[in-house]
Amino acid sequence: MQKSFDGNGDITDHHAASDVSQRGVTRRAMLRTGFLAAGALMAQRLFGQSAGGAPPGALVIRNARPLDAEASIVTLRDAVTATDAFFVRSHFGPPTDWPVAWQLVIDGEVETPLTLTLRDLHAAARVTRTVTLECAGNGRALFALPSSSGVQWERGAVSTATWTGVPLNTLLQRAGVKTPAQHLWMEGMDRAPLPNAPRFLRSIPRALADSDALVAYEMNGAPIPLLHGGPVRLIVPGWFGMASTKWLTHVHARTTESDNHFMARGYRYADGSAVTTMRTKSVITMPLSGDRLPAGRVTVRGQAWTSIESGGIRGVEVSADGGATWTPGTLLGDAHAGAWRGWEAAVTLAPGAATLLARATDNTGGVQPMQATANAGGYGNNSIHQVPVHVG
Repeated sequence: MQKSFDGNGDITDHHAASDVSQRGVTRRAMLRTGFLAAGALMAQRLFGQSAGGAPPGALVIRNARPLDAEASIVTLRDAVTATDAFFVRSHFGPPTDWPVAWQLVIDGEVETPLTLTLRDLHAAARVTRTVTLECAGNGRALFALPSSSGVQWERGAVSTATWTGVPLNTLLQRAGVKTPAQHLWMEGMDRAPLPNAPRFLRSIPRALADSDALVAYEMNGAPIPLLHGGPVRLIVPGWFGMASTKWLTHVHARTTESDNHFMARGYRYADGSAVTTMRTKSVITMPLSGDRLPAGRVTVRGQAWTSIESGGIRGVEVSADGGATWTPGTLLGDAHAGAWRGWEAAVTLAPGAATLLARATDNTGGVQPMQATANAGGYGNNSIHQVPVHVG
């Protein structure tokens, strides 16, 4: 018998006749939100105007259908990215076939299968975390590859938001996940446009689910928009974005890793190893490429991030002479596990052409490379950011 949480967070029998307005978001409302958001992005692209409060040029559309859009470097300056400026990525686009109301099912190797509504999630103890999400293909267009079928991202397939929801571990404990279940298979509502194409399904290790994963229903203090995986999505800090399943509807407790195409064969480096955690990386957000700067002392700013396993960012250095010398920067703000860290450094520039470089070091001693090793999929490009400027 499937059960759910009642208004007090306790497990009760689930009745299918629950009032739709209490159980979740309707199909019409979610589709309307998605179409409006997609339309706003297209208007921005076509007419050079922003919509919904996003600054001009906040998103660069790399693929129109399904919509793939990266954040501009300017919008990466903020500790938290505005929702309208947050990068957009999905394999098949938002789902169009919606149930009467959203539900999350937790089943498989569990003592008590659960069926949860949005009301159930809101009734559970909530947490808010600031988390950076990055597409595994961020920087693909900057690799020297003869060809690549993936989205040609430059540097903006990364953004940070504050996410509110319920720790996945809380829900797993309520369901009573059995010891042999060491993997959680995630299922969303999106579907491939062609019947023979494989669905996009991912799984995460049980240990990860027990520690950092969050079942989120709010983004930056508001319901998660459809384009960003609403009404409910998974957030996995420190892992590339494909682990953070959008439009989440099922969590299946299993004894083995998912055998889905996008787990067993997709997302692989050149040596065959799986693409999982984010790599230590930094980006220069000010000045911008091509800027004309005065000679003398100049402040360079940016963001740096890494995986949870790397223990956060230890420091960032900046060079204005091709890497011959490096100036230590200062980390800004507070450190949050799974979130990027702002930084700044002052360098002295002589008149003429100059190229600014930034490299991050994590707390395990891992250093961002001058040039990451290319791979056929264009994954994990954490090459040092080089920003050419004119001085004088």
